Amino acid sequence: MGILKKIKKHFKRKEKLKNLNTQDIININLYDDSKKTILFASRDFPTHDKDSGSNRLKEIILIYKELGYNCILFAPNNFEDDSYVKFYQQHNIIVFVENKKYKNIYDFLSSLKNVDYIWFNGPLALNLFYKKMKSTLPRTKFIYDMVDIHFLRYKRAIEIEPNRLSLKKNYKHFFRLETVVAPQLDYIIAISEKEKEIMGQYADKNKIITISNIHYPKIKISERKNFHESEGIIFIGSIHEPNIDAVKFLYEKIMPLVWKENPELEVSVIGNVADKLDIKQYPKFKFLGFVESIEDHFMNSKIMVAPLRFGAGVKGKIGQAFEYFFPVITTEIGAEGMQLTDKKNVLIANDEKTFAAAILELNNNEELWNTLRENSVDSLRAFSPEEVKEKLKTL
Repeated sequence: MGILKKIKKHFKRKEKLKNLNTQDIININLYDDSKKTILFASRDFPTHDKDSGSNRLKEIILIYKELGYNCILFAPNNFEDDSYVKFYQQHNIIVFVENKKYKNIYDFLSSLKNVDYIWFNGPLALNLFYKKMKSTLPRTKFIYDMVDIHFLRYKRAIEIEPNRLSLKKNYKHFFRLETVVAPQLDYIIAISEKEKEIMGQYADKNKIITISNIHYPKIKISERKNFHESEGIIFIGSIHEPNIDAVKFLYEKIMPLVWKENPELEVSVIGNVADKLDIKQYPKFKFLGFVESIEDHFMNSKIMVAPLRFGAGVKGKIGQAFEYFFPVITTEIGAEGMQLTDKKNVLIANDEKTFAAAILELNNNEELWNTLRENSVDSLRAFSPEEVKEKLKTL
């Protein structure tokens, strides 16, 4: 965020606080002190329709609600008129918003009869809130949801850009948080068995539980367009560094090889990557920005690509594609932790030549395209809500 945007946001917040009338937390009337209570703490309020991490958190919260918990969601500096606050209000989740009854979240937590668990959504929340919440609620159980291993992501980025000091600084910061602070908590949530294995080097393995993304088919296979009716390539990304690098890699290295053979093949980029890119440098890509409903793009396009050269965790965009029986080409980094098999669930290619060849083959090979589409349901089995629910019951 630029300095002018930050200043505007600061003054807008001050103005809203001055005019605040709210006395209560959203849906606080739902709090039942006979039930177990879990608070979800996040640095930023989850935007479930914009990023896969927020969508995963939403699904976890709703599962806990279904299991009979008081579910409370907190992120700083949020107001009752926010559309995402209203979404959770409609799902009967208690949301801590700015109000005149409590000084802050710690004052509010101290007023509750019991808070059994606090779930930190990622390292930024852990860094900001753990120490004070631990002193406020010493008998509460604390859960750290890694979302992905951040230090691993930066370590991989350094291998590609070894001279970037910011990457080294972030690596050190997150390594300390994830290997020194996180093991002090009662539970650590890993996104995949691969990341559980890595974290087992730094924390008690009995504390680490794997809870991956949550996916299930959103349509029937007959509802999406077939091979001959589908066209074009989709990339979905945010301002997350691995996504920015992937767009550059796709445009500068992969697509020139593809366009030599098929100059008509179009690439559409969904998401706010343009906030970090000068899109004039990418005239052959169509930048669509934030798309409220991606369903039409998933059902009408022929190929989704995720040429990720670094990163960590399980990639929600790939699971999301499977929800719509949408064939995917990605790298080993992109497929990591998803139990996928090359040429069965996805096509896996790690360099520009093999990735370009995979795009050309999948665009022309109806049998291969249908194989990937039909195996989408199998690709989702490990990510079902039922499996996650059973794991959450064990906490």
